[in-house]
Amino acid sequence: MLNKSFIWVLRVLVAILPFIGAGIGEILTQSSTKLQFTATGLAWLVWAVCVFSVFLLHPITLTVLRLTTPVITATLLYVAITTTFESQQIVSAAIGVAVLLLSFNGEIGTAFVQASAYGDEKRFLLRPPVALVAPVVLIASILISAIVSAPLFLASNNLPVGISCAVVAIFGIWFFARRIHQLSRRWFVFVPAGFVVHDETLLGTNLMIRKHDLTSMQLAKRDTQAADLTALTWGVPLELTFKQPQDVALTSISAKHLKALSAIHASAVLIAPSRPGAVLLSAKLKQN
Repeated sequence: MLNKSFIWVLRVLVAILPFIGAGIGEILTQSSTKLQFTATGLAWLVWAVCVFSVFLLHPITLTVLRLTTPVITATLLYVAITTTFESQQIVSAAIGVAVLLLSFNGEIGTAFVQASAYGDEKRFLLRPPVALVAPVVLIASILISAIVSAPLFLASNNLPVGISCAVVAIFGIWFFARRIHQLSRRWFVFVPAGFVVHDETLLGTNLMIRKHDLTSMQLAKRDTQAADLTALTWGVPLELTFKQPQDVALTSISAKHLKALSAIHASAVLIAPSRPGAVLLSAKLKQN
């Protein structure tokens, strides 16, 4: 119920953004009419994409939401800072920050990935490895900047820069979009037969765990010897302990972190759901 409440708060905040006097047009008053029309149309397009993503829950739209909300928030903050600090701009910027924070909320993220679940599946989003956060933020920033800048430079008749930005945007969408989206496809899944760790970033193949093979699921202790499938992230991970060692296929990232080859034989592993308490509660309810 809590994630549904958060989602509706996010939907309302996104929906009212254009109608609270953001004043985006004020920063373009000295520009050409063509550039003003292009920038205004681009702002409406980004908002429309954000509205679409927040009303259609799916892992893909979660990625889209988390790419568009930083653009909206940065724009609203820039307007508030560079204009006369009127109350409307301040309110708009504050709502933009709230939208950004909610879009990266763990409860909301879990609701997005659960929306595409099959049958009796219950999915929980996993936290990203810390080592990937900075590269993903950098790549996403370059990609978004290129997508937004290309039409603006072309509208201002700066063809060399505009075409260069367009090329970067096309290449970035083709090469990096799927890699960025992988972070929205990292789940710990409850299925009728047991559990699945679905993680294309750190696992070569899904780790499937049958019910009777799992002996315990608990918050990890500091001195745990379990194989770390989180590749280091924030928060307290969960430790899954097995009756018999499980074969775990690794990607190059996790293999480097574990100082292993392409696979390990593990009696216990660590995973990092964004809401470990909700996972433990669901596991308890599943047993009853």
